[in-house]
Amino acid sequence: MLNQRIETNDFKNDIMKSKSLLCLLVLTFLAFQLPAQELTLFGELRPRGEYRDGYAKPIITSNRGGFFIKQRTRLGANFTNWLLTMEVTFQDSRVWGDSADDTDNPSIGLYEAWAKINILPGFTVKIGRQSLQYDNRKLFDPGDWTDSGNSFDMILLKYNLNDDFMVDAGFSYNNNSDISQETYYQSAMKFRFMEMLWISKKITDDMRVTAIGAVLANQDTIKSGGSDNYNTYHHYHQATIGGTFRYEPRSFPLKFMAEGYYQFGKVVYKNALDKLKSFYIVGNISYQVLPFLGIAGGYEYISGDRNPENGIQRGFLHLFGDTHDFNGTMDYWTNTGERGLQDIYIGTLWEFNKKKTSVEAIYHHFKTAVQTSGLNGKKLGNELDFIIKHEQTSWLKFELGYNFYFVNDNVKILKGIQNEKTRLAQWFYLNISIKPSVVLALAKKKD
Repeated sequence: MLNQRIETNDFKNDIMKSKSLLCLLVLTFLAFQLPAQELTLFGELRPRGEYRDGYAKPIITSNRGGFFIKQRTRLGANFTNWLLTMEVTFQDSRVWGDSADDTDNPSIGLYEAWAKINILPGFTVKIGRQSLQYDNRKLFDPGDWTDSGNSFDMILLKYNLNDDFMVDAGFSYNNNSDISQETYYQSAMKFRFMEMLWISKKITDDMRVTAIGAVLANQDTIKSGGSDNYNTYHHYHQATIGGTFRYEPRSFPLKFMAEGYYQFGKVVYKNALDKLKSFYIVGNISYQVLPFLGIAGGYEYISGDRNPENGIQRGFLHLFGDTHDFNGTMDYWTNTGERGLQDIYIGTLWEFNKKKTSVEAIYHHFKTAVQTSGLNGKKLGNELDFIIKHEQTSWLKFELGYNFYFVNDNVKILKGIQNEKTRLAQWFYLNISIKPSVVLALAKKKD
């Protein structure tokens, strides 16, 4: 009996050892079969020095221009495997000297924090704080020129199997805190909640069309007699629909782009809810004259309102696009309001040093979209921009700009200095972008 028990225990031990060995072999096999996992650590240091002597507003002759240095610092990590991509980015934005070095003045903020999960082939869901960029960046853009940038707390469903057909559908809902009953949202964003849909379709290898729609909802405090009395769920909506058309033939050095949007819904005007009916259109064409020289021109129209008191607002509402890269870099017309804007522009682009260095010159002629009371005609002066870009490495880039605005009396009236003497408006900047990164392979797929 004793020998039998010993033999039985030996047999059980052999079985356990076999199971352990089998489990180890299975785990080893799975480990070698797992797709590669990567952890990318990245950072950004972007100082920008600016001399403003008429930037965004004409400079009065008796005033001197101002010089300052701004800096954006970002630090983030991105984890990627076969199922999940997750990214977190922290940032700090400051003007050199805006706070003493011996004070406790925390300024680190969260720029992005999202996770993207692969649900099915070509279909993913992206959840968390994230930036958006679509088409020509007029409606949605990360706002890279600004130090803080644009990002949204939202859920985004994405379909993209082979780039021929792509769909993004997103939803965002904002509150100031965790609430137990309906309260008024003190808007840090331009909306209480947002719904958006973007569709892109490649027609041919040279042609693509896109369509986009965005609905912003805000709380209606007019019926409640102000935000302090708001306690019922009642919202008004603003909708923007439109799209783009791009023709970029590979066999011919000509490119064409057209883009347009229409807005409707409700908007608050002088403590009343008015109807919104506005639009925006732009078209531009470019031609590659030589391998190193291209020319481009275009026309942009932002609707205005001749009679804002009639209960219908026709001034186009700018959403979350890149206002700096539109209508001149000196940012005179980032808010077009009731007057609207027309921008006729033409420019040239020289590229050399294997396209690592470029020189761009752009001339803008501005006019209001509608005749505005108090102005002499529609002309709003002209702007001339010179921009030099150089890519030293993939992570070190320089950008230098020297820009001029030639103001007229209408510009001075709109900027509130019609009775002042002004001089030539100019703006100089030097932007340095340092973006190092390192990729760590956490697991390797067996060959």
